[in-house]
Amino acid sequence: MEETKSVIKGEFDRSGQYDSGLKSLVKSLQWAFAFLLVVIIGLMVYFVTAGGYFSVEPQHAVIVMQFGKIENTYTSDGHWFLPYPVNRWVKVRTNQQSLQVNFLPAETPDGAPPQALVPGKDSYLMTGDANIIHSTWRVTYHVANPAKYYETLATPFNPTDPDTQEMDVNGFVGTRGPQTLLRNLFRAAVIRVTSENTVDSMLYGGRAAYSDAVRNEFARQLVAIDCGIEVDNVTLEQVFPPLKTKAAFDEVAAASNTVDSLRSKAEQYAVQTGNEALASKTELISSATTYKEMVVSEVKAESIYFQKILEQYRKDPDTVLMTLYTSTLADVLQKQQGKYILGSSGTGTKQVRLLLNHEQKKQQAPAGDAAEEK
Repeated sequence: MEETKSVIKGEFDRSGQYDSGLKSLVKSLQWAFAFLLVVIIGLMVYFVTAGGYFSVEPQHAVIVMQFGKIENTYTSDGHWFLPYPVNRWVKVRTNQQSLQVNFLPAETPDGAPPQALVPGKDSYLMTGDANIIHSTWRVTYHVANPAKYYETLATPFNPTDPDTQEMDVNGFVGTRGPQTLLRNLFRAAVIRVTSENTVDSMLYGGRAAYSDAVRNEFARQLVAIDCGIEVDNVTLEQVFPPLKTKAAFDEVAAASNTVDSLRSKAEQYAVQTGNEALASKTELISSATTYKEMVVSEVKAESIYFQKILEQYRKDPDTVLMTLYTSTLADVLQKQQGKYILGSSGTGTKQVRLLLNHEQKKQQAPAGDAAEEK
């Protein structure tokens, strides 16, 4: 450096008038060299420390790629790798995500329902019995295999970004990315299942079965493409016929509800009548059983009584006959108010005396009334 200064001074500054400027230039170059050295050392320190460190956020996964090839996937904790261009890592969301898929007619400028559905503009579904319906769906899913998800689907450079917009050769602007693919797969599943069912089953009696069938078909398609995504839930938010035919469908639904109500009342009446008949049957059987036991008991008692009388009759017939006669006569006379007994005498004369207008017995008066009467 001193030789350079002397040469420059000898050739260009023979008088020494540029000596101070050359000194300033040399000093500036020294400072610049020192600054570059510090920057290079700092970059090297960053390169081997913080530049290769990353921490996995909750509900995320980090895919590490070494020279463009996937090396491993991490779902927790912090890790260090040589930074770019040796290694590169991308973040993938693994939490539950949702898609809204609608099959609805296009909105008119004035907000009124469309007079007719236009294919390619209005969205609708064809049922297996050649009817038209509209529906809205919500799909929830999560990324179960981040590496498969990143390799299989056309994900953006940053997978957490939304799908990108692209224009095809016909000038149609659309989106391209994983959510677009999933939405199209789900639409295909809904269209296929709807074409295999009748409108009545989907509108009235079988909405749950319809939703389950769509979920199973969508899950089958995801397994077929092996994209690392699993379905959590498929919700059928609403399903209805076209607005112009809704009144006719409502009448059919009202008639069906009336039939169901009458059928329910008939079933309740049948159950009630059956219960009443069963109760009457039980009561009659119980009464008949009680009466049977009573009659059998009475007959057994009379049988024992007659057996004893028969034994006594065989021993002394006259006495038994007289006793029975007397007992029967007493029972008969006990029920009569006036009793008259006519006997026979040896002379052949009989005398009958009757008491006419006999006085009735007076009721016993209290002690005080009896004293006054005396």
